[in-house]
Amino acid sequence: MRVHERDVEVGVAGRLLSGRLCVPERASGLVLLVGDEDGPLGAPVLEVLHAAGLVTLELEWRTADESLSEDWTARDGAHAELIAYRLEVARDWLQRDDALSLLPVGYLGAGLGSAAVLVAAAHRPQGVQSVVTLGGRPDLAGVFLSEVRVPTLLLAAGDDADRVRLVRGVLTGLGDATRKALQLVEGASRGFPEGEPRVRAARLAAAWFLDCFRAVAGPGVVEWTGGDV
Repeated sequence: MRVHERDVEVGVAGRLLSGRLCVPERASGLVLLVGDEDGPLGAPVLEVLHAAGLVTLELEWRTADESLSEDWTARDGAHAELIAYRLEVARDWLQRDDALSLLPVGYLGAGLGSAAVLVAAAHRPQGVQSVVTLGGRPDLAGVFLSEVRVPTLLLAAGDDADRVRLVRGVLTGLGDATRKALQLVEGASRGFPEGEPRVRAARLAAAWFLDCFRAVAGPGVVEWTGGDV
């Protein structure tokens, strides 16, 4: 499957966030990716999503100055709301594209991004149809967990007992009216550094997105003919 790729810049509050937009042929959904150094997503995850017909947008969610800041840490939940806001702005930016605006939208978060995608889903549930967290610290979404109404899949490293307990607590904290699931990925440790378990996790994420997107009436399809999207 051919994938059209291009570099993009998204303006947020007077700052530019750079990233990469990848559009596979006959795309049937759009996934915004939020990772960090403690929860990288990487090429194997992208390849699985593209093979499933999912457009991906991956941005540098921190500015250059923020990346150099010593007080910016994936263990600090104070930044989850900031990244969530930027995620919402990026989603709106994509909606200005006539072709991509037809597609259902999903969020995939890792590291601190696991909390940010949940916060964004709680803020604007009408703007997203599916959420997946890949490890990380989804608990840092805090009080926003009970406000999530978007179908949510929590993926946890099966070999990390502490994080499994943490994610089970997140599952309980999600709203009772929310379609939600927890899937343990056996053979994976914290951060999913192992290649094969990470690919299995990506396949689970893709399957969840596609299942949720099918439940959305009239999903669009983007035909790439070689031009810009």
